[in-house]
Amino acid sequence: MTMQPQKIKIIYQPLKAKWYRMIEAGIKPEEYREATPYWCKRFLGVNGLALAYRLGTRDVNKAGYTHVQFSLGYPKKDDESRRITFELKGVFYRTGNEAWGAEKGKKYLVEVLGRRTSLDGTKLWKEKLTQV
Repeated sequence: MTMQPQKIKIIYQPLKAKWYRMIEAGIKPEEYREATPYWCKRFLGVNGLALAYRLGTRDVNKAGYTHVQFSLGYPKKDDESRRITFELKGVFYRTGNEAWGAEKGKKYLVEVLGRRTSLDGTKLWKEKLTQV
C-alpha cells in the first residue's frame, strides 16, 4: 500500500509590517488571532469559542490547515517578495507573549509556526508528491 501525500491547505493572513518583519526574521515563532466567532469558525469549523476553551492546550486546528501564508499588507497578486509561508504546527487557545503583540492575561488562538517553506502552494504539493 502506497502512502498518499498530505494534502496542502493554506490559510492566508495579511500582517502589519512590524509583525511580518519579526516573523520573517525568525524572532516571532507564533502569530495571534483574537478568539472571535470569525477565527473560531476558520480554525474549528464552527462558531465555537466554548469548544476552544474546552479543548484547552490541545490543537484546535480542526479545519486541517497545514500551512499559513503571511503577506506584508495586501500585495499585488504576483508580488511574492511580500509573502512568506510556514508549516503550521498547530493552533492553540492560550495566552501569548507580550513582546510579540499579545495583551497580558488575554487568551488567543495561537498559530505555532514550523519551518519556512516555498511560497507557491502548487510547488509545495508537487514536492510532497515526489517525496512518496
